[in-house]
Amino acid sequence: MGSYGLGQLKNYEYLDHTADIMFHTWGKDLKEALEQMVLIMNNYMVELDSVELDDSATEQTISVNGHDMDSLLFALLDEFLFVFSTEFIIFKEVQIISFDRENFSIEAIGKGVELDKSKHTTGTEIKAITYSCMKIEENPDKSDIHVIVDI
Repeated sequence: MGSYGLGQLKNYEYLDHTADIMFHTWGKDLKEALEQMVLIMNNYMVELDSVELDDSATEQTISVNGHDMDSLLFALLDEFLFVFSTEFIIFKEVQIISFDRENFSIEAIGKGVELDKSKHTTGTEIKAITYSCMKIEENPDKSDIHVIVDI
């Protein structure tokens, strides 16, 4: 198996949590931290450095809505998890192309490939996104997000 690097994923850490896992991502702004959160989730399920975006790569547009920032974050992660669980697409690149903070909506484009266990190193299955300990912190020069997922 080749090592293709983590691509766009760079600002993250895994934090231990009883029976689950907490993801912590950050970025220069909330948009970047959200993109990193989608990628860390994908990296937890399939090691992204084993994924090459080649000619078989596909792009999918994901559109989600919420009633506040927490529900919007939940919806974004839940939709990407749904695509992975039903279509077996592992996303290595994510770009948020529309982020409406007033109406709590996001449109993102994910670029990835179909999971191939003969080429990709699988990690741990994520059963569900949770609201437990969910935290979004925005500062002028950095935004942080914490999310616990059920494994």
